Amino acid sequence: MKLLKRTVAALALTAGFASSAAAEMLRFSSFEPPVAFLTKEVFSGWAKRVTDASGGEASVKIFAGGTLGRSPAQQLQMVADGVADIAFIVPGYNPGVFPGMTVGELPFTVTSSQAGSEALWAMYEQGMLAGDFDKYKIIGLFTSAPQAVASKSQIKMPTDMNGLNFRASSPELLVAIENMGAVPVGGITGPGVAEAISRGLIDGSFNEWSALKSFRILEAVEHVLEVPMGTSPLMIVMNKAKYEGLSDKAKAAIDANSGAAFATAFGQAFDVQNDAVRADAVKAGKLTITTPDAATLAAWQQATRPSIEQWIAKTENGQAIYDAYLAAMTAK
Repeated sequence: MKLLKRTVAALALTAGFASSAAAEMLRFSSFEPPVAFLTKEVFSGWAKRVTDASGGEASVKIFAGGTLGRSPAQQLQMVADGVADIAFIVPGYNPGVFPGMTVGELPFTVTSSQAGSEALWAMYEQGMLAGDFDKYKIIGLFTSAPQAVASKSQIKMPTDMNGLNFRASSPELLVAIENMGAVPVGGITGPGVAEAISRGLIDGSFNEWSALKSFRILEAVEHVLEVPMGTSPLMIVMNKAKYEGLSDKAKAAIDANSGAAFATAFGQAFDVQNDAVRADAVKAGKLTITTPDAATLAAWQQATRPSIEQWIAKTENGQAIYDAYLAAMTAK
């Protein structure tokens, strides 16, 4: 009887070791600081939901602040190489890889992060977005809230941009900057914007309120003009082989927390945070915040329209994609 009990105990211990060994630790890379809203709240929340739903068969750990790799432009390659299993991606930093995502960059198109994110995912599910999506497990596609014009000197009308060095994160917005007579500056990722402004390398940047806070740009500018200068399309992608090697339960946990549901949750959280950052900036009273009237908005819309027309002309089925994206946002 004692031998039988010892045998049963040994088998139970062995089973426990086997279960523990089967668990997969998934490395989620974010170039944002650990305290940044998306990383601290949205991505960490997603990681916990997946970990809990997997019943311990997968454990998602956030590596923030460039722990696995500091450059935002290298995050996608890190996933491809297996340095990170999952990563937060800004497609604009990897031009040509996901060209379909650029529809979210167009000025005067996206009305909110939730609307833009839900519409982008719907377009992806319909197969209307061009890009190397099949090379990765796509966890989520999103847009930021509409970006504003953040600058050292006051900018009210498009003509005030003439001659300024202005930064944007995407080719489409760089085209808009050039069309307004400013000097388009690319290649400066979010974490470097505040320093570039402080050193006088650029006069301003297109960013939404959340990014203005996360990357401390609010400390470097004095004016914000609230015209909807497009968005930053965003992604979370996973190494495809890593995903396919997971247990069925772990894969189901990821699937249940990805896609359309994640687009909605992300967008809602982003919009709430964006509004909160703006409210704090108003309360602090250190910035001149200008909300344009209808005539000013019309002037900016006219000034940025050539960038949309150029995008439509150079994109296969561009008009159909653009129209479908607008329709997807109004269908909600």
